[in-house]
Amino acid sequence: MSLEFLTSGNWIDGQIDCLVALQNLRGQVGPVLDDLFLSITTLGELFFGTVLTCIIYWSIDFRAGMFLFTLNSLGMLFAQLAKAVACIYRPWVLSDRVHPLEAALPRAGGYSFPSGHSTMISTSSGGIAYLTWKNIKWLSILLLILILTVMFSRLYVGVHTPQDVLSGGLIAILFIIFSNVLLKWCDGDKKRYLYALAGMNIAAVVILYYILTKHYPLDYVNGKLLVSPMKAKYIAVVYTGWIMGILNGVYLMARFFPFNPKEGTVRNRVLRSVIGSVILYVMLHYIQIYFFEGEQGYKITFISMMLAGLFITCIYPMIFTKFSSK
Repeated sequence: MSLEFLTSGNWIDGQIDCLVALQNLRGQVGPVLDDLFLSITTLGELFFGTVLTCIIYWSIDFRAGMFLFTLNSLGMLFAQLAKAVACIYRPWVLSDRVHPLEAALPRAGGYSFPSGHSTMISTSSGGIAYLTWKNIKWLSILLLILILTVMFSRLYVGVHTPQDVLSGGLIAILFIIFSNVLLKWCDGDKKRYLYALAGMNIAAVVILYYILTKHYPLDYVNGKLLVSPMKAKYIAVVYTGWIMGILNGVYLMARFFPFNPKEGTVRNRVLRSVIGSVILYVMLHYIQIYFFEGEQGYKITFISMMLAGLFITCIYPMIFTKFSSK
């Protein structure tokens, strides 16, 4: 099934005109802004949003970190579902007038709607902006500017249409509301953490099953398949394993092993964030090599990604809590 109204008539033509205008600007300005926006667009990848959330979870506020992990994980899961349902191709496929930057193409595989980078930056930074709006308004404003800048970078390098990037922001708004309601409900009774976790696990499994069993379009251009269904399915396995690891780690910790990240000296809290961030960076680096690019089997990929998510939300906090108590 394809949402044809998103790729038909004047609706998409106006968006293509926008990309062509930015493309012409690129030609006039030269490579200076190209390099700048290629750097900015990487802030929408997995590491930046995850490390921000981890630092809050590990060293600042457990409840805020739990909210951000819920928001980010469910937003990413919904984005994967939307990509599979819509099956909308990249803008250069929709129109031969669009010529994206070559350097942006390696990280722009799969379907276009919604933008994964925009969803990631909107859920992570948008969630923090929501939490800090009352007390640290200047930080919230800076984060909102960052979100808009990353969204614009996806348009500037030519790999998404405006509807793709705006949908990422809408997903964040939807799950900010949902995550708030969910956690307030869970706060009423600790048993509800397990009920919520069971519901999210079931939803993740159902969504993954849908993605893996769905029939995808097989369109070729010059003998080349535009989007490989196997690649789309594999990426869904990677993300779903990661998401389920994070959610299970966070909610099991909240139910059975709650910790106070504010305990200990400021030095120790900073140190645990630095060490954790380095571990996370190395972990995601090898995930990129062995899973995103290497494409291992579904089972080993899912289990490995789930263990990685469990490590940062459950195992690592238990380790540094143990050391702090000593």
